[in-house]
Amino acid sequence: MRHHKKGTTSFGRLLGHKKALMNNLVKALLLNKRIETTLVRAKETGRLAEKLITYGKKDTVHSRRQAYKILKNRDLVKKLFDEIAPQYKNRNGGYTRVIKTGFRIGDAALTAIVEFVEEEIADKKKTKSKTDKSKTSKKSSVDKKKTEKPKTKITKKEEVEKVVEEVVVEPETEKVETPETAEPEIEEKQEDLEEAKEEVEEALNEEVAEEAPVEKEEEIVEKKPEEEKVEPVKEEKS
Repeated sequence: MRHHKKGTTSFGRLLGHKKALMNNLVKALLLNKRIETTLVRAKETGRLAEKLITYGKKDTVHSRRQAYKILKNRDLVKKLFDEIAPQYKNRNGGYTRVIKTGFRIGDAALTAIVEFVEEEIADKKKTKSKTDKSKTSKKSSVDKKKTEKPKTKITKKEEVEKVVEEVVVEPETEKVETPETAEPEIEEKQEDLEEAKEEVEEALNEEVAEEAPVEKEEEIVEKKPEEEKVEPVKEEKS
C-alpha cells in the first residue's frame, strides 16, 4: 500500500537509478543555479537542494559528510558551504522555486524550471517603506478634504438670473468705418496729390525758362565770328 507517500515517486526506475538521477540534477542546479526538466523531477530536485542548504547552514563536519554522500565532489561541497548557504542565513526555508514552462515536444510532458531564490530581506523592507509612504499620502489627502469648507450649493434661481444678466448686457460694438466717413478722406488725399503735381510742374517750368535764354546767347556768339570772317571781294577794274 502507498499510504502517506505523497510527493515521492521512483520515476519508473530502480532505487539506485533514481538516486543517481537526483544527484546529477542537484549537481547541475548548484553549478548553474537554474535548470529546466520535467515538473515532477523539478519538484524532487528542489526538495533535495533545500536539504543540502540546511546542511550548509549548520557548517559542521557531520553536515559536510552528509552533503558529500549526495554530491560526491569536494569542490561542489566547498561551494555549497562557502558561497550558496551563507546567502540564506536570515531565511528559514523556501530556498528554491519551481516555474512551469509548458509541455515538452514529443511526449507532451509538463516541463518546469528550478532555480534558487536570490531575494534579500533588505529589498522587502524597501518595498514596505514605499507602501507606507503611499498610505500616509492618502491619509493626508483625506484629512485635507475634511478640513476644506463645503461649497455652497447654487440654486436654480441663481443660475437663471446669471444667464439673464449675461443676455441683457450688450456686447461692445467695434467701430466700423462707413462709406460716408471714408469718402471725405479719399477726396482729401486726391486734392493733396493734385497740389503736389502742380508744384512739381511749376518747378520744372521755371528751370526750363532759366535754361532757354542761355542757349540763345550761345547761338548768337557762335554766329558773329562766322560773319566777321566772310569779307566781300572787290573786283579790280582793268
